Amino acid sequence: MKLSFLFVLLLLPCFAATSQSQDHAWIITIATGDTLSQCSLLSLDGDSLRVSWSGFPVSLPVESLRELRYHRPSEFWRGAFYGSAAGALAGTFVSASGQESPAPTSGILGTLCGFVAGGFAADYFSRDDRYDIATSNIPEKKAILGTLLLKSSLQIGEGK
Repeated sequence: MKLSFLFVLLLLPCFAATSQSQDHAWIITIATGDTLSQCSLLSLDGDSLRVSWSGFPVSLPVESLRELRYHRPSEFWRGAFYGSAAGALAGTFVSASGQESPAPTSGILGTLCGFVAGGFAADYFSRDDRYDIATSNIPEKKAILGTLLLKSSLQIGEGK
């Protein structure tokens, strides 16, 4: 039982440290097919969307917008860390409750299963949000952009 806990305590913090590698950002596709990445939505001024693109202010006509995508970094390593910890605890407690396999083996097996399951589940739930507005008219696009601007400002305010 002690070996499983040591395994979790010594190995898994290495994986958790790599989980914050990218920032949240908007990716905008315009009518020409060009894509602007690393954007922050600033405001909606008349028929123009003001964004910060790689630190530079840019004004885009609303009618030219085709798709907005809110990019989230992968949460694989964070999910793998929590899944491994839960798997190690579950494997250790199951083996301590009278199963035939020794506690270290069950704890390590639980850790590996939790690593895979937790990592893939977290990665699945950290997918990008896509907003396809190519077929929307200008008033609909403005309504969608107003909602996205509110969402964007809330996420910045929460420190996400």
